[in-house]
Amino acid sequence: MVLGGPVMSLISYTGFLFVPLGHGSVIQPSCATLGGLLLAALFLKEHVSWSRIAGAVVIVGGLGVIGAESIGHIGVDGVLGDLTFVLTGLMFAGFGALVRHWRVSAVSAALVINVLSLLLLPIYLVTGGLARIAAIGVGENAIQALAQGVLAGPAALYLFAVSVQRLGVARAAVVPACVPALTVLTGWLLLGEPPTLLQTAGLVTVLCGFYLAQRQR
Repeated sequence: MVLGGPVMSLISYTGFLFVPLGHGSVIQPSCATLGGLLLAALFLKEHVSWSRIAGAVVIVGGLGVIGAESIGHIGVDGVLGDLTFVLTGLMFAGFGALVRHWRVSAVSAALVINVLSLLLLPIYLVTGGLARIAAIGVGENAIQALAQGVLAGPAALYLFAVSVQRLGVARAAVVPACVPALTVLTGWLLLGEPPTLLQTAGLVTVLCGFYLAQRQR
């Protein structure tokens, strides 16, 4: 729950108080990928091919291109925010490594994390969370319940745990790095927001890196 559940999410969301959205969308997945590969090789003793390492490097380069437009002047607060995303990326890598090491089933991981998450509910209620939920209306609550309560919660944890168990940490670790590229693509297809030339170059670079990382050699 700490490494892959609401505790990690709370730390990550705190980072957005200090830096723009683009920083988190680049730094956190990059560190999750690199941390996952490192833990797979050193902690789990998985074989990490040169193709996978090269793919990870290319992916991180592509993420850097995508996030380049979001990076402006960074002060002390900016550094703190970026380090927060480094921490949460490594936390998620640790989550995947422990799921693999302990041989936890995907169903168990998703259920236990989400049940334990209820321990944070009293804190949320005491700090006025219920009033804020009521203020945003039924429609917005329904959207958040689906997006955060289902898709980004138990569904995402379950599917990632499945990928870790079936593919290994080294191979599954490259999947989070596709989040920024898929966000750009989805925004274009669903919201009609075409990517800039720089974002398109980053998207192509990430896809090439993902292909390299999934090869067996």
